[in-house]
Amino acid sequence: MNTNSDRVALTLFYVGSFVVYYLVTMLITLFPNYSVLRNDGLLVPVLCLFEFAVIYPLYRFYCQRRSDLPLGELRPLQTLLFIGVLFILMAAQTQFLQPEGWLVEQAQQGRNSLLILLLTAVLLAPVFEEVLFRGFLLQAFLLWAPRSRFACMLLTSLLFAMMHTQYVHWETIIALTLFSLLLCYARLRSNSLALPIFLHTLNNLIALLPAWYFSG
Repeated sequence: MNTNSDRVALTLFYVGSFVVYYLVTMLITLFPNYSVLRNDGLLVPVLCLFEFAVIYPLYRFYCQRRSDLPLGELRPLQTLLFIGVLFILMAAQTQFLQPEGWLVEQAQQGRNSLLILLLTAVLLAPVFEEVLFRGFLLQAFLLWAPRSRFACMLLTSLLFAMMHTQYVHWETIIALTLFSLLLCYARLRSNSLALPIFLHTLNNLIALLPAWYFSG
């Protein structure tokens, strides 16, 4: 980064992307069929679809002009090590996590509703959330505090946890924060987004696939 004005311009883009994401999250509550979507268990999938449709084009626009947030590729040994850490984290979470009401309600909507949630949570959410949080937001913090990497990772992770407003238990918020710290570290170690996207996809698949399978 050559000048302070360059950092300001990039920060405005990063923060602006987050604001757009937040506005999309809020604006969906104004939809005429909002209550119908919620009652049918389709609110979260539809929200994921809109958020992906906004954030991913911004990432493509960014990559056409800069090369510091590449998608990259997976390195086998590094990927296996991070998968192992993810499994340890997920196993530890089973000891203290409480059932979340929205997910219980989602499961009660039926197998098809749960399948739609599974597909959007595995195919869409990991992409736009990694671009936004481990990409844009983490990069914004690192621009201004490059020597305070853990602080940047922690701030990113706290924002990530707080934006998941469908979760109400503090145990889940802690779990989300720890999960995000792992993803932030994966992003920095791999110097790309492919590894955190893969880990996020794997996490969501493991978390939701059993619920869908046993719902039938």
